[in-house]
Amino acid sequence: MRDRDNASAARTCLVLMALAAIVLLVVCVILAITILPVRDGSHDTTPATAPMAESGKLIFAVLDVGQGLCAAIVTPDGHAMVIDGGRSGDRVKQEVIPFLRQHGVERLDYVVITHPDQDHIGGLPTLLDAIPVAAWVDPVIPTTNQSYERALTMVADKGIKPIRARRGMDLDLGPGVGVHILWPADPLAPTASDNNNSVVVKVTWGNVSFLVTGDAEAPTERRMIDLEQGEELRSTFLVVGHHGSSSSSSTAFLDTVSPSVALIPVGLNNSYGHPADQTIQRLRMRNIQIYRTDLDGRIEVTTDGRGYDIRTAKAGS
Repeated sequence: MRDRDNASAARTCLVLMALAAIVLLVVCVILAITILPVRDGSHDTTPATAPMAESGKLIFAVLDVGQGLCAAIVTPDGHAMVIDGGRSGDRVKQEVIPFLRQHGVERLDYVVITHPDQDHIGGLPTLLDAIPVAAWVDPVIPTTNQSYERALTMVADKGIKPIRARRGMDLDLGPGVGVHILWPADPLAPTASDNNNSVVVKVTWGNVSFLVTGDAEAPTERRMIDLEQGEELRSTFLVVGHHGSSSSSSTAFLDTVSPSVALIPVGLNNSYGHPADQTIQRLRMRNIQIYRTDLDGRIEVTTDGRGYDIRTAKAGS
């Protein structure tokens, strides 16, 4: 009798233990459902209409404005800057403004002009008319370009702050973003061309950097090497000078900058023969990855300051 009682008690104990285990499992499942994040995105509350720069990530884009230059930067906290505006207002309407709207830019901290040639300045009156701008950064090179004159009139009429760009200046584009002007220096170079007085800008986010040289040619490249002793010129990305012309991207300059990636702003089948075969060869000999707007369309780089992703419009990636 006592053995049967003991067996019954044992079975009862096992049942209770099993029930306790089941209850504990149910409690754990409930807690997991309540606490763990949903990973399929179906309950993501981030507004789909707010495609600002991802948290901690900076966007640098060379926009497809044909035979010309326009680059745009959007910082992690929404500051934005445009460098040059291409040749025409139509390209600004088709390419530049949609890019800025796509990334939630409602105001530009800076518009920087590298120099007042038409393929760099022509679209800027349209840009100034479309979006508020806080400051206009200009090398102040004498010119008779009418697009430049219209842009300066708009800068004055709209109360945009004019800044005379010179070597050693820094622009404030928000916490952690370095924007350093490396050229031109005073006095301006005596030259028949505006190219060698182009504004040269370096943008840095963490360990990733972008060097934009406008149309600066070999004499300016050599002068910058001498002044900066190479340190400030080193950059992850190089926006290739003068659309890949053979007069820029000299051997010494490429060796000093030592870029991983070259971005060439150039128009399809342009009459100048840009980019030059010699320039492409110099880039390839150094195993520099090449992207060009005539073949790739818009080139958009997203970086967290450690690594980077490159997307191009024509590759659809």
